[in-house]
Amino acid sequence: MRRIFAVVLLGLSFALVGAARPPAPKPTPTPIATPTPTPRPKLPLVVVYPFDFSSALRTDTGTRAAQLYVAEMNAAGGVDALPAPATIKRASFLDYAKSLSAAYYVSGYMTPLGGGVSLVEQVVDTQTGTIILGATAQIQSFEDAASQAVLIRDGIVQREQGKAQAFEQSSAQATPAPLPSNQANISGGIAGLFKHRPRQTPDLHAAAVVKPSKGIFVVRVSGSANAGQLSEATGALYSALNQRYTAHMTNASGDASKQANAICGSVRENTVASGVLSSKSVRHGLFGRTQYTFVFDVYTCFGAKLAETSADGESVGSAVNAAVASYATDHPQNS
Repeated sequence: MRRIFAVVLLGLSFALVGAARPPAPKPTPTPIATPTPTPRPKLPLVVVYPFDFSSALRTDTGTRAAQLYVAEMNAAGGVDALPAPATIKRASFLDYAKSLSAAYYVSGYMTPLGGGVSLVEQVVDTQTGTIILGATAQIQSFEDAASQAVLIRDGIVQREQGKAQAFEQSSAQATPAPLPSNQANISGGIAGLFKHRPRQTPDLHAAAVVKPSKGIFVVRVSGSANAGQLSEATGALYSALNQRYTAHMTNASGDASKQANAICGSVRENTVASGVLSSKSVRHGLFGRTQYTFVFDVYTCFGAKLAETSADGESVGSAVNAAVASYATDHPQNS
C-alpha cells in the first residue's frame, strides 16, 4: 500500500513541475510603422466666366479669352482654374461659383482700343462676395493677354499665402507645365484680335496710384444708344473711374439717385455714379460722322447729386473718358 502511495506522489510531483513551467510563447514581431504621406495642399478653385465685350468684337471673343485665362493660370500652377458656361448670367456668377465650392471667380469686360482691346477684370472672393482684385490693361498682343492672366493668378496665390502661411507654391521654381493640347485652337481664335510679339516681363514694381479712401459704385449706363453701345459705355466708365478711384461694379441700372441708399448699404462713405449716353449724326461738308454725348452724374449715398459733367466724343470711350476726367479734376477726393 505504501509503495502504491509513493508512486502516486511521484506522479503528482512530475505533473506539478510540468504545470509550473509552461512553454515560453514566441515573441510577436513589432510591426514597422508606415509613415503617413503628407497630403498635397488643396489648390484654390477659380471659376473664369466668359468676358463681356462690346458689339465691335467677334461673338466668341469673351469665351475664347476666358479659355486663354484658364489655360495660362493652370499652366503657371498654384490654382485650379476652370471655365464657366456662357449660359450663366452675371447675376448668378456668385451662386454658381459657390455651387462648385470655388474660392474665387474672375470676370471682365473688353472694348476695342486702337489695334487691341482695353480689358477691365476683377476677382471676387466667394466667401465674402467682394472684389479683392481689380485691374485694367491695354492688350495689344496675345502675349499681353497671357501675361495678364498670370498676373491675376499671382494675385490669387499671394492672397492664399497670406491666409495660410503653410501654403507652398509648388510651381514657383518649376518649369511651367505645357499648355493643354487644345491651346492651339484657343490661340488661333485669339490671334484674330492680337498680333504676336516677343513676351515682355510686366513691371511689377510700377508706382501704384494713390486713390482716395472714398470709393465709387458704378451703375450701368442708360440712354438712347443701342444695347451694345450702352454696354461699352458701362465698361469704359468703370475703367476710367477705377484708374482714379476704388470703383465697384454693380448690377444696378436706372435712376441711381433712387437706388443710391440700397446700393451703398452700410458703407456710407462712398458715392454712386451713373451716366446717360446718346448719339447723333454730325455733318462736315460732304461727310458725316457719329458724335457721342455722355452725361455723367455722381450721387451721395443719400441720393443727393454731388456733381454732373458732360462731354462729347467721336467714340463712346472718348466721350466717357472726357466726362470722368472733368469730374476727377473738380473732385480729386471723390467728395
